[in-house]
Amino acid sequence: MTSFISNIAKTAATAGTAAASRTAAASRTAAASREGLTPANASDNPAALSQGATPSFTPRLHGVSETMLQTLAMRGLYAGDLLAMSLLRRLDYDFSAAKDDTALAKAVVARTHAFDSLATAFSTRYPHGVVVNLAAGLDTRFHRIPTADVQWFNVDLPDVVATRRRLLGRSRNLTDIAADALSPRWAQTVREAIDATLPSPVASAPSDGPGSAFHPAGDGRIPQRAADRHVLVLMEGLSMYLDNESMRTILSIVARFFPNAIFVSENLTPSLAAEADMPSIRATGSRFTWGAPSGAAMEELEPRMHWQADIPLEKKGHYLAVLAG
Repeated sequence: MTSFISNIAKTAATAGTAAASRTAAASRTAAASREGLTPANASDNPAALSQGATPSFTPRLHGVSETMLQTLAMRGLYAGDLLAMSLLRRLDYDFSAAKDDTALAKAVVARTHAFDSLATAFSTRYPHGVVVNLAAGLDTRFHRIPTADVQWFNVDLPDVVATRRRLLGRSRNLTDIAADALSPRWAQTVREAIDATLPSPVASAPSDGPGSAFHPAGDGRIPQRAADRHVLVLMEGLSMYLDNESMRTILSIVARFFPNAIFVSENLTPSLAAEADMPSIRATGSRFTWGAPSGAAMEELEPRMHWQADIPLEKKGHYLAVLAG
């Protein structure tokens, strides 16, 4: 597991920094086509949407929940996310603050590609694994990357999940959970869903043996026990709105329900959190309240989660912290 984490960390770091370097070109493309939020050379791609989506929608979101609309705009305008662009065209919302927020654009592009790289590597290595996306917002990662037979769970507040379902409908292997990330209810729901999909017990090799689905070789066999499921927990765009106690709570929930999980959090250092000025975030009335100098500081909050690596993104002080149980 350690070597796998090291390898995906290196790959994600390369993806994040390379993506950030392309943001300037993407900015020029977006600037030339901002009227109607229409990118040059892009189509609505309606086939990418799940069944049950609503043709048009006016979101009623406020505060931190509203910031998901700004990041959706950045992915559509700058990160090449065609499904995000399609959603933008269907939302009755003023995106003017997002269009000129260069700092947020660079940050979102870098983190999007780094998280995409991590999730792709995980689902390739563990095709019967579990991915939990905390504070998912209108994230479209499940629809963008190859997920094999991975069980995917998007967790967010009830008003956000209601918006997701109206715009994106439902998909096989994808479950939306309406819950606060600080409540253990989401973790209990995920564990129950995992248990419900496991096959009847059969004779198998020990969980750490060469024939096991948990063996580092990853032979693709279906795990026979909930404890044998590889779990990846992603937390994108949330940590900077928390405090130490809130972060401790989330880490403790992960450690309790998924003791072998890989946990990846997008973080800012305290100095960057204090000085960051992103007009589109400010327009929602939200502000950054938390930062960590390194993921090692998160291990101090919850010793059961062990710091593995920090993945640098487009700017000093912006990184992904990788921890494992």
